[in-house]
This record gives sequence, structure tokens and C-alpha cells, in this order.
Amino acid sequence: MGIKANFSSDTIRSRFEKFLQAIERQQIEKLQYLGELCVKHAKLVPPDVGFTDQTGNLRSSIGYMVFKNGVAIHEGYSQTKEGSEGIRAGQRLAKKVGSKYPQGLVLVVTAGMNYAVHVESKGRDVLTSAESLARQELPKMIEKMVSNIGKAVND
Repeated sequence: MGIKANFSSDTIRSRFEKFLQAIERQQIEKLQYLGELCVKHAKLVPPDVGFTDQTGNLRSSIGYMVFKNGVAIHEGYSQTKEGSEGIRAGQRLAKKVGSKYPQGLVLVVTAGMNYAVHVESKGRDVLTSAESLARQELPKMIEKMVSNIGKAVND
């Protein structure tokens, strides 16, 4: 008398797919959180270090998009003052950058107005400190996620 499995290879494949989908959902949530964190940080940089809003376009162009296989699946942009053109410029830039990554998940944080780089070149902080924040936080987030996955697999 042998041992007979009470499951099929389809059951294993299905559970494995669900596990991978759960991991992907967590990755997307972490990228959204990091995008929100960076945008909030960048928009709260004091004018004496960053810049002063005149039209609101530059601050409105600061936002983020999360891409999956080159397609935007989530975004975070909000208007400051009369800065509706800033939102459109930020979204255009994010889509241009994000579409260059046809595989995987990507977070794109923008300051989409064409003069943002000029403001930064003058020593003002538009996205510099937000980028530093992302470089600091992302490894911690990945480490925690890997640890959680390890715990889930070993339980």
C-alpha cells in the first residue's frame, strides 16, 4: 500500500501563483508608500532651502507614478495654487520615464516642469532631499519585506 497525494500539480501551481501575487501586491503597496513619502517630503521643503511658489506649477509637478510592465497603475499628484499645468507636466514626464521599463515594477518620482533642473542647479532643493530619503528608506523596506516573506515560507 503506497501513499497517495490528495492534491494535484494544478493545486500547487495555483497556490504558488497566489503567493507570488500577494508578494507583488506588497511590493506595489511599498512603492506607493515610498512615492507618497518622497512627494510629501519634497513638497514640505521650506522655501529658504527649496523654492517659493509663484504659479504653483513646479510644486504641482512633484508627484509619482508606479508602473507595472511599463503601464502606470497608480499615481499621486495634487495641485498647488493655479498649478494645473504642473500636474500635466509631471504626469507626462513620469509616463515617459516609466514606459522605458517594460518589465517589472518601477516607481517614478518627478518634478516635471522643465525648469526644475535649473532651480536645482542653483543649489535649491526640489527633489534632492526626497531622493536621499528614498535611497535611505528603500533598502529598509526591501529588507523587511524579504524577512516577512521568509517568515511566511518557514511557517
